[in-house]
Amino acid sequence: MPKKPKHDQLFKRIMGNEIAAQEFLEYYLPSNFKEKLDLSKIKVEKESYIEESLRRKYSDIVYSVSTKNKETAFIYILLDHQSTSDYWMALRLWKYTLLLCERHKKNNDKLPLIYPMIMYNGVEEYSAPRNIWELFTDPMQAKELMVSDYQLVDLQSMSDDEIVQQKHLGMMSYVMKHIHQRDMLKLWEEFLRRFKLEVLIDKENGYIYLESFLWYTDAKLPEEQQSELEQVLAKYLSEEEQVNIMRTIAQKYIEEGEFRGIQIGEARGIQIGETRGMQIGEAKGKYEVAKNMFSNNYSIPEISRITGLSIQEINNLLKS
Repeated sequence: MPKKPKHDQLFKRIMGNEIAAQEFLEYYLPSNFKEKLDLSKIKVEKESYIEESLRRKYSDIVYSVSTKNKETAFIYILLDHQSTSDYWMALRLWKYTLLLCERHKKNNDKLPLIYPMIMYNGVEEYSAPRNIWELFTDPMQAKELMVSDYQLVDLQSMSDDEIVQQKHLGMMSYVMKHIHQRDMLKLWEEFLRRFKLEVLIDKENGYIYLESFLWYTDAKLPEEQQSELEQVLAKYLSEEEQVNIMRTIAQKYIEEGEFRGIQIGEARGIQIGETRGMQIGEAKGKYEVAKNMFSNNYSIPEISRITGLSIQEINNLLKS
């Protein structure tokens, strides 16, 4: 006994015919969009945008048509053949439309016009929201936020004085604006000169910005300039501030098992009067640090001195 054809296959079979497609679109397209199109030539696109898991619930057909100014537009028709309407249909249509845009952008610098349609032949009254905004808790606000131009924070268009007016936040904005500057020491000099009061605020907030800036600088600054940076810091920061910052950075590196934390904690911390040896020895990442140091050709006595581990502990660690 032959299988009965599914109604979505029936729809695609009919709508794949150019005459039927023209009649359908002539009747249902809004006039302000239709007047831009040349419906004499319609092409059925092969690709489907529906997720595999939903193929049994929906089918789709995509037409590409020429506009009267020789550009390409698309008409996306989704056949909803469920017995009940899908509450999230507006969101699905957005997703499928964006996938169509994603495909089209590969060889173009402008996106085409896309008109989404739903053909529903379920048995119950169609009650799903007709636009994506109705799905949000605040439809008007959602539409304003998502349709308006996105906000651009263009740091290069701001003067340094304008950025300083941002107070504590300005610390990040200033560094990000000048992050491409080659002379990191000069950047630090200017930064600390402009944000003297904000450094105190940053201290109260656990060095949100200074800690990250020093971490970034450490990766960019040649080893021979490290002492110069410390001189710059000493010029603008109190000894207590220097100690607190270095302790915070060193501890974070150690906990992450980073060898670089040892260099910061030992080389810098000792130079500014911080007794980091005992703190490092108590850090939970000291075993990982010891292994990293050994792989970088540090001697066992040096590893012992810096990490606080005994030589016996180190030997046992290396054996294991």
